[in-house]
Amino acid sequence: MRPEYRRLVGLLGAITVTGAIVAYSAVSYLAAKSFVFGGSIVLVSALFLAWRLQRGSRNKCAGAEWHLRQAYRTAFERFVWVAAMLAVGFTLLALDPLWMLAGFLGGQAAWLAAPVWMRVENVK
Repeated sequence: MRPEYRRLVGLLGAITVTGAIVAYSAVSYLAAKSFVFGGSIVLVSALFLAWRLQRGSRNKCAGAEWHLRQAYRTAFERFVWVAAMLAVGFTLLALDPLWMLAGFLGGQAAWLAAPVWMRVENVK
C-alpha cells in the first residue's frame, strides 16, 4: 500500500476511535457503536479504493479504456457498498442514525481533506 494511503487509513482510524470515545463519554454505548460503524464504512471504502489503485497500477499494459472501465466500476461498487452498509446499520442493526451518520460524515470529511493536508505537509 502506498504511504499516502497508509496515512489516510491511520487518520480515518484515529478519527473513528476518537469520535467513539467522545460519543461514549458524552452520550452512550449505542452512540459509540453507531459512530464506529459509520466510520468503519468509510475506512473499508478507502481500503477498497487503495486495493483497486494498486491492482490498476500493476496492469501497465492495459489501455485507457480498461482504466476508465475500472474507475467507473470502482465508483459504482463503492456507492453500492456504502448504501448497503448504511441500510444494514439503519435496519438490521438498529443503530442510532444520528451517530452513525456523524461517523460516516466525519470519515468522509477526513477522506476529502486528507489530500489537501498531505500537500501542505509536503510543501514544508
